[in-house]
Amino acid sequence: MALSPKLVGPAIGSITGLITSTSMSFVGLALNYGFQPDFAVRWMKAAATSYVLIVPMLMVLVPPIQRFVMRQAGLPAR
Repeated sequence: MALSPKLVGPAIGSITGLITSTSMSFVGLALNYGFQPDFAVRWMKAAATSYVLIVPMLMVLVPPIQRFVMRQAGLPAR
């Protein structure tokens, strides 16, 4: 099953948002709070909150950045 070209930007934004929100919330929480008994609950809450905030922002920012990079690389921008 091929991904529609219209969905490339949103797919990249969703996947990047998931990786970024989980990894950065883990590192930030570990450094600032430490591995306390409720670490997992706090981490999941922080990751979910940051995901909800970052994905809409990425949905708006990824497509123009992708077009810019494609133009700079000399490839046809969609």
